[in-house]
Amino acid sequence: MNMTCESVRNLADLYHEKIVSREGAQAIRTHLNECPECRSYYSAYLELKKTERALGTAGLSGTQAKMYEELSRKLRRRRYLRIVGTSAAIGAGSIMLAVGILLTCRFNAESLMKR
Repeated sequence: MNMTCESVRNLADLYHEKIVSREGAQAIRTHLNECPECRSYYSAYLELKKTERALGTAGLSGTQAKMYEELSRKLRRRRYLRIVGTSAAIGAGSIMLAVGILLTCRFNAESLMKR
């Protein structure tokens, strides 16, 4: 599976959270090893996440920080599941449309042959 720079950058958050499939993670790792621009982008992304985490939990007690991290993780997972669900629905709809078109063409061809 070849990944484009745009795909790798769009999936950086999911890759970082280890939510992508094994094949997807391997494709992203391969792309990061081969593309210096994306490698630099991902390094900057990791630094930003580290800073964000430090600022996001600054001033919170240990329990509050854990609750914040847990809530953040749940929200990211929910967003990912929404994306996957939408993609699955679009894929299923596309398959149903393709089958419908094929069946219509077949029935039309059969009716033309009978004439």
